[in-house]
Amino acid sequence: MKNFEQELKLQLDEREYNILADYAKTEPQLQTNYYFCYPDMPADVMVRVRNKGGKFLLCYKRRLSAQDNVTVCDERECPISAERFGYIRERGVSADEMRKLLGVNVCVPLRLAGKLDTYRTTFGLLDWNIELDKNVYLGRTDYELECENNDVAQLKRLKDYLYFTFGITEKPSKPKSQRFFEEFNK
Repeated sequence: MKNFEQELKLQLDEREYNILADYAKTEPQLQTNYYFCYPDMPADVMVRVRNKGGKFLLCYKRRLSAQDNVTVCDERECPISAERFGYIRERGVSADEMRKLLGVNVCVPLRLAGKLDTYRTTFGLLDWNIELDKNVYLGRTDYELECENNDVAQLKRLKDYLYFTFGITEKPSKPKSQRFFEEFNK
């Protein structure tokens, strides 16, 4: 279980996505996020189960700060079995499970809201590990770039490199869960 994540997130248009996907020369891998919520859940909190290659990971994320498209989050993860996922998918995540598995206190159980499929291409770009995402959810498709790094200055250099090398302009990207729930609540 990790507790802090610092990453650059940039929204891409389809053209920018295709430029980077061509550069990467690797096939995307499917991962599916199943989002859970409770009434009046704060927008800076996210709970999901991620299925990647048949492995399931329960995750809680709370955004601590966001500046210059770099976000810092309290992130807690715990692997779960396919059987437990099936159970959680049907009945939701209990407050007791959140406390025991992730060390997070919530007052009410969380219910499944829906899923988002991410086709993720991971590749190296100079000193950076890039995650290039095509996200499909609720009849919508969007694109983004993510890069985790402990050094904010490195992330700022990446933004400049993307602009000068690929013509990718800096456009902030909301968290996937926020975009999902904005579409869900329409």
